[in-house]
Amino acid sequence: MALVSSYQGFIFDYGGVLVRHQTEEDRTRLAELAGIPRSLFSELYWANRMAYDKDLVSAAEYWTGVAQDAGVKLSADAIAQLTELDTKSWMQFDSVMWDWVNELRAAGKRVAMLSNMPRDLGEALKTRTNRLADFDHVTLSYEVRAAKPEPAAYENCLEGLGTPADQVLFLDDRIENLQGAELLGIRGIQFIDRDQILLRVRS
Repeated sequence: MALVSSYQGFIFDYGGVLVRHQTEEDRTRLAELAGIPRSLFSELYWANRMAYDKDLVSAAEYWTGVAQDAGVKLSADAIAQLTELDTKSWMQFDSVMWDWVNELRAAGKRVAMLSNMPRDLGEALKTRTNRLADFDHVTLSYEVRAAKPEPAAYENCLEGLGTPADQVLFLDDRIENLQGAELLGIRGIQFIDRDQILLRVRS
């Protein structure tokens, strides 16, 4: 029996699962715009990210913090450009994965998206696309002020999905997020290779 048949609910991570990761070109452009050495940029980008994803700081505060950690000062115009470039870099949709989301819903499955995502990206998805309408429920960290692997993020998603945890399959590329889900009884699969994952769950 296909693994997909064993579950009534499916939760998808966003970055690295439903959309492609930032490209090396994107990261290089962001680093150059920020005036931060490329070798240092990614570390600072992620070190400051959780507060931004949980809407505890604004985009301006986030980028100012990244810059300060590198000993750099950013203009308001540079911050606006960084925010827009960063947002666009996380909107490279994987059409194969999106087709699967719709395939699952057509088969009567409940499908949700659970993402650590800053307000700027979330609002761009809502105003520039209709992608979020493809899900029965969406939990975004900036809206609930909780981020994976915090229990509250999964609990919000499960409540919205309306499916018992032991009947839910969760796909995420980060092992710590899968571990957080499994503490609540959700089955997790690490998303590394799209084609292998689809073969595994369908066969």
